[in-house]
Amino acid sequence: MENKKLLRKLSKIVLASSLIVPFSTFASIHTTHAETPADPAPYINPTVTANGKKILFDNTHGQTAGAADWVINGGFSDFGNALAGKGYYVKELRKSNPITLDDLKEYDAFVIGEANIPYKASEQQAMLDYVEQGGSIFFIADHYNADRNKNRWDASEVFNGYRRGAWDNPAKGMSTEEANSAAMQNVTSSDWLSDNFGIRFRYNALGDITANNIVAPDQSFGITEGVSTVAMHAGSTLAITDPAKAKGIVYLPKTDVSWGYAVDQGVYAGGGVDEGPFVAISKVGKGKAAFIGDSSPVEDASPKYLREENGSTKTTYDGFKEQNDGTLLVNLMNWLSTKEDYTGFDQVDGLTLDQPTKLLAFETPENSTEPQAEPWAAPDAGYKWYDPSTFAAGSYGSTKVATQPAYSFVHQSVLPNAEEFQIRVSLDNLQPNETVSGLKVGMYLDGGSQIGEFKLDESAPWPTTYGYSEEFSVTADKDGHAFKDLTVRVKDGVAGNANLRLKSGSKSVVTETVTIDDVPAEPLPDEQGPQLPDQISIGDARAASPNGLVTVDGVITSEPGVFGGQGFYLQDETGGIYVFQQGSGFHKGDKVKLTGTTSLYNGELELSDLINVEKEGTADLPSAKTVPAIDDSNQGQYVKLENVQISDLPESAGGTFQFNVVSDDGSSTLVRVDSRTGVSLDELLQSYKNGDYINISGISSVFKGTYQLKPLSLDDFELADTTAPVINDLTDLAIYPYEGFSQEATASDDQSGVDSITVSLDGKEIANPINIEPLSLSLGDHTIKVSAKDNAGNISEKEFTLTVKMDARHIGDLLKYMHSHGYSPREIVLYLLSLLKSL
Repeated sequence: MENKKLLRKLSKIVLASSLIVPFSTFASIHTTHAETPADPAPYINPTVTANGKKILFDNTHGQTAGAADWVINGGFSDFGNALAGKGYYVKELRKSNPITLDDLKEYDAFVIGEANIPYKASEQQAMLDYVEQGGSIFFIADHYNADRNKNRWDASEVFNGYRRGAWDNPAKGMSTEEANSAAMQNVTSSDWLSDNFGIRFRYNALGDITANNIVAPDQSFGITEGVSTVAMHAGSTLAITDPAKAKGIVYLPKTDVSWGYAVDQGVYAGGGVDEGPFVAISKVGKGKAAFIGDSSPVEDASPKYLREENGSTKTTYDGFKEQNDGTLLVNLMNWLSTKEDYTGFDQVDGLTLDQPTKLLAFETPENSTEPQAEPWAAPDAGYKWYDPSTFAAGSYGSTKVATQPAYSFVHQSVLPNAEEFQIRVSLDNLQPNETVSGLKVGMYLDGGSQIGEFKLDESAPWPTTYGYSEEFSVTADKDGHAFKDLTVRVKDGVAGNANLRLKSGSKSVVTETVTIDDVPAEPLPDEQGPQLPDQISIGDARAASPNGLVTVDGVITSEPGVFGGQGFYLQDETGGIYVFQQGSGFHKGDKVKLTGTTSLYNGELELSDLINVEKEGTADLPSAKTVPAIDDSNQGQYVKLENVQISDLPESAGGTFQFNVVSDDGSSTLVRVDSRTGVSLDELLQSYKNGDYINISGISSVFKGTYQLKPLSLDDFELADTTAPVINDLTDLAIYPYEGFSQEATASDDQSGVDSITVSLDGKEIANPINIEPLSLSLGDHTIKVSAKDNAGNISEKEFTLTVKMDARHIGDLLKYMHSHGYSPREIVLYLLSLLKSL
């Protein structure tokens, strides 16, 4: 029955496409087994003249567990290809039995990306023998509790040789089946890394920090040449335990920024050198070792496998290209693969040795304790980290059949070179409602010259260069079919054969030869796309239950990437929301219409799994809306807090930092400044300090129940105007009754400026400029009160005494005025009598 349904579906596709694609190439629909240790290991040949050196990457100890994908044809492909670009031969180590010296001895260096299964004592000995005999190992760890396969061991613990809080029993807390599994046999507790390499990974967990304390190249064997910054996105540092063997080469700045999920204080010594190196090296026997406390600088955004626990897709971080990460890593491998005879750093002339890192009491291996029960989350039902037969289809190690998508192009048989036309990317054999992201299309000549320009939406502007399209996503219908139409134009003057290619991430999934000539454009066959929900406001989308499919539009208020990946905040008149996506080409100020699924991530509502993206042009950015507090009513919006006092602003930080601002009512708001916005603490400290009153703008957000404000640039900070306007003095405040008083009340304000001035006379408001008619005031003192308000709401008041006086010498002047202004004799007499009474 299923075969008949599939046959009908294929027949429909072929029939529709044959109307327009007589020579189209379709990728076949097929099923495969996921790769296992029994399959041939991938390798990368040098892409330049070979340097004669070989690098081996471990994939035997959970390197693809959870969200990790640390393989040379997946999440470590940028790293592997960069090494091939320097002449190295790169290969993966895959096997199902323990590592031996024979596995390693033919290679110049061995790279271990986040091992999540502990090494047996025999494997530790094999690696130590390998190094002592001239090989090198690069240990890539992560923050504490980065336990990818939920077996209670993270990479730092695996490398160190002992589990935190489980010194007496490496299998502490495990079921009998787990403890008796082959993976746990011959696993012992020891201070292996420290005893042999003079260094130990600390079990700290720091946040998003840019390491900028870089040891000079002449003190790092040239490894830091061309390196000024290295990115950390939740990681750990190391402790130097034997300076003759180990040396730090990259350090964090002073910081108190911990990872949001840290199970203890996260930061052990306030950052800086005291926290221990983020990147370090070691010399042991004839060989070497290197260490880094985070996988983010090594990985890229092209995972190969699905999660072994549940078969869901992985999202890895595009970190290899960030800061000077790639330069550092290649330099490290150059040093590691260079043979040198000295056996310790104390034998190197002119090299300054480190001081041992000062440790906390609980860092003594035998005294360590688990801060929280492990694993950090329960594994999915049926998943056993030690039994590959339970792994989901599509994950490394699984023997289950995995269904692969079928990709194809739909287009006319000859493509036009003188007018724009459309092509269709079709996917079949997907799961119902499955979303596939990271797709992009390119067209090029033999030799690689790009000749195509692509638009995902007809109303969008054309790109400024020839090349691949922006990345896009598609979502399958109930039959597992999805498609996307793109508008194309070909470079002037091109005719003949070319190549049309579809990529998924960095992998090519379809490449076909096309013919280009001066022919008219033909329409694509009709095809019904997925039914999109009607557009609603962002406010309504926020009010609906999470995990719903919605269509919204708005203006992008944050430049994509300033909070990681290519995500951004979107806002309309009713609200704002974070959009998690990986496509390029978006910018702050773009007006877009999006269809995606709402979900909660760390307590913040976001829009993800986009199935439709339309650029509608550009729009004015919303002004920051002044709000009394960051709360549910303004989440995702660009807002402003006024006249708040800075508190807890640190003296130093490496990249991301945070502080508090306190309102007049005593309430405090956390401000988180992400380093990717370009705002540095050093810049901020040049203009602001603790105790200053400021107006501060940013995105209203929440993280794990804590409301926070996230500024977008240095322009979001300004000193608050707390000074009221200065009211200028009135002059000539003593008058005779017949003179009257005409003068304008003025004020000055050199900050926000004067907003308004009001004047009262003897308690009654009068106009400004002041105009008091002659003979309208009685003799004596009168009070003129001037009130000035500035644009920040500060008010100042000042009173002036206006004295109306009379004496015998000026009676004549008074009478002359009254006669000349038509007063009758009777009115003159009555006014004089009133003067006598007031005297």
